[in-house]
Amino acid sequence: MVKTLPLEQALQTLSLPGHSDNLFSSPMWLNVINRAYRPDVFVKYIERDGRIESYVFYSVVKNFLEWKVCVLSYCDYCDAHIVSASDWIAVFEDIKREYPGFRIVVRSLRDDIARTCGCFKELSREYFHLLDIRGDIDSVWKGLKDKFRNQVRQGTKRGLVVRPCERRELWDFFCIHVKLRKHKYGIFSQPWRFFEVIWEEFIAKGNGFLLGAFDPEGKMVGGTLFLVCGNTLYYKINTSSQNALEFRSNNCLLWEGIRLAKERGLEFIDLGSSGFNQEGLVSFKDATGARRMEIVHIGYHPQGYVFSQKRVLKAYTRFFAAAWMPDWITNMGSALIYKFLA
Repeated sequence: MVKTLPLEQALQTLSLPGHSDNLFSSPMWLNVINRAYRPDVFVKYIERDGRIESYVFYSVVKNFLEWKVCVLSYCDYCDAHIVSASDWIAVFEDIKREYPGFRIVVRSLRDDIARTCGCFKELSREYFHLLDIRGDIDSVWKGLKDKFRNQVRQGTKRGLVVRPCERRELWDFFCIHVKLRKHKYGIFSQPWRFFEVIWEEFIAKGNGFLLGAFDPEGKMVGGTLFLVCGNTLYYKINTSSQNALEFRSNNCLLWEGIRLAKERGLEFIDLGSSGFNQEGLVSFKDATGARRMEIVHIGYHPQGYVFSQKRVLKAYTRFFAAAWMPDWITNMGSALIYKFLA
């Protein structure tokens, strides 16, 4: 009943309903993660009367850190297109049969069937924000909280300029991103290759843009990478210089992204996920008037499964993301390890 194909073969031979409805199941995004990280990605599907009714994208992770089947790696969330609890159970049992020693992890936003089919236990949750911009631009502006609007005005008065970036400016954005993650959070960024591929798969084809924020001297002090899929603009990666917070670049960048989304006739801004403990980020997104929902992490592990404590990863991160470490070495460490973090 359940059939399986490697991702590339499935995309060439199968008609998958709803495949392009969301960024994280779209062909462009699947190309990004395939080209950037080369994960082992497959499709399990159920076909009836010559049509595919249910399917799921999943990656198989087997390395020194962990053995798991993930729906789907390198995605903020990935809801399976599965029409019934019985179909989810059939897919779940087939994955267990094929990978008996692996745990299974799912990041579900809208897939209520996965949450209630009885296969998985809840592991954790995080916030998700979706901003409706279907009104006219004045109504969208008025829907922003006073604090958010005031911070946009502050940035403008201080001479901040927000504009779309050219390909050569992607490196400047990346460097700010590396410094922010290293010095504020003590972690390394996604590797440079990831950003290159996003540019090639999305921005070069007109399905997104990189907005840069520049101080009065023309120096980039922040940026946001926006991607387009369907009727939605995705606020994918944002960064800012910690030495230029007075310019309120994050607020100005998001407002300009909203304006450009309206010009394109888009209807929603996907503001992505935020941890429950990321109070500043959650407050920033709340101030847009966006609807707050939750991504639910659910999973299964076989009896006796030994969870990785990831001590090696923690030590690796502390070393390569140390404040004293030159950025080029941090970037090298990121390129080496990130493919194992699916």
